[in-house]
Amino acid sequence: METPVPRVRRRGIAGFFEALLEVRGLEHAAERPADEYKQATRRHWTGMPCGTDVSDAVQHSREYFEDIERYRYRTQPWTAEAIDGFELQGRRVLEIGFGAGTDHLRLARKGGWLVGVDLTPRNFVETARRFELDGRRARLTVADMESLPFRDRAFDQVYSLGVVHHTPDVRRTVREIARVLAPGGRAWVAVYHRNSVFFWWSVYLYRFLLRGGWRRRTLRAQLSLVERPNDDEGLVVLLHAKRDVEALFRSAGFDSVRTQIRHLVPGDVAGLDLLLPEPERPRRLLDWLGRLWGWYVVVDAAVARPPSSVRTAV
Repeated sequence: METPVPRVRRRGIAGFFEALLEVRGLEHAAERPADEYKQATRRHWTGMPCGTDVSDAVQHSREYFEDIERYRYRTQPWTAEAIDGFELQGRRVLEIGFGAGTDHLRLARKGGWLVGVDLTPRNFVETARRFELDGRRARLTVADMESLPFRDRAFDQVYSLGVVHHTPDVRRTVREIARVLAPGGRAWVAVYHRNSVFFWWSVYLYRFLLRGGWRRRTLRAQLSLVERPNDDEGLVVLLHAKRDVEALFRSAGFDSVRTQIRHLVPGDVAGLDLLLPEPERPRRLLDWLGRLWGWYVVVDAAVARPPSSVRTAV
């Protein structure tokens, strides 16, 4: 039997201060069986695969996928720029969390040998159809990122955008990424940023405290609602500080760990989203601020190469 999401009915000063303290520990999942979190994830993205709610075209038609791709790269152009900058020709590439296949197809067009893994069977159908329309055959599997079904050192690059923060054990997932990468292999992973305008202003201060969300739900439940469309308050959504993400990857065996912060649009700023047209479209000033307080921490790290043997002349 599934553990129910905690419901709260708080009032008064004591309840308010209790809610204030819930801001701690959001990089870890709450005490709930991991399988229940994963079942909630499957249910959520089976009902509406990520990003597909932006199209009114016939499902799985060419127009449907083009609408999804157009919206994604108009609102997050930095993801397209990152993929376009990868050198993938002849390399073995794994995407964790391929969703509706938008980034997966862009990666495939870069010429690498590409494999995708996702927890949700519905996403398998979406991406396979997207590739079919492009005249390609996708190599996809349905599996858990905390236990990747691949041998050690199987890949030269791992790509994952907006996925790793949806699994209960992030540390284990990062170790799995390190395990399947060959020495010198590269991981490009983006997770939700704790120290972001979107979290501190729009989610925590505005929706949770000022709008009274704290009276009806926990802060973790409020965070679950950042995924759209969604009314499941039990969806796991974790937040990470830049410094903590760097430490996480280094502890898993990565070196030359580099991070950057990205993504801040008017739609991320409660109040501003009502004042500007096309609130999901990037603006120059916000994009600059987003490099400090954006919604994603992007990690670009490589697995350490073994030291080369040095011969000494006798």
